[in-house]
Amino acid sequence: MTTEMFSPTRTSIKEANEHLQQLYGRVAELEKTVQEQAESLIKKDEQMQTRLKEVTQEKDSEIAELRRSLEASEAHVQKLVASLKERDATMHHLQHKCQLLEDISQYKPMLEGLLARVVEAEQLGESDYNRRVSNGGTPNAHHTQVYQNSMDMDNSPSSSNRHFSISEEEDGGLT
Repeated sequence: MTTEMFSPTRTSIKEANEHLQQLYGRVAELEKTVQEQAESLIKKDEQMQTRLKEVTQEKDSEIAELRRSLEASEAHVQKLVASLKERDATMHHLQHKCQLLEDISQYKPMLEGLLARVVEAEQLGESDYNRRVSNGGTPNAHHTQVYQNSMDMDNSPSSSNRHFSISEEEDGGLT
C-alpha cells in the first residue's frame, strides 16, 4: 500500500471544505429555523395562557353571576312558599269561619223564635207582676223570685252583651 492512496488531493480537500461549509450553513439555517419556531411557540404559548386566563375569568364571572341569580331565585321561592303557607292558613281560618256561620245560620230561625218567646214571657211576667202589685195584691213568693231572677239577669254584665255581631268589622272577627 502506498502512501498516495491515503493522501487527499487538493481538489478533494477543497470539495470537502465546500461540503462542510454547506453543512455548517445548513445547520445554521436549521438552528435559526428551530430558534424562530421556539420563539413562535413561546409567543403562542403566552397568547394561549393569556386567553386561558381570560376564559377562566369569564367563566368565573359567569358562575358568580349564576350563583347570585340562583340565590335570588331561591330567596324568591322561599318568599312564595311563605306567602303560600300564609294564604293556606288564612284560607283554613276563613273556611272555619264559614263553617261556623253556616252552623249559626241553621239555628237562626230557631233562636229568633226562642228569643221572641223569652221577650214575650218577660213582658207577660212583668205585666202580671205589675198588675198584682198595683191591685194591692201580693205576688206569691215563686213569682217574686222568678221576676227578681229575670231582673238580675237583665242587670248582669253578661246581659249587656245580648246584641252581638259576627262580622269582622264590629268585633274583630271570630276565632
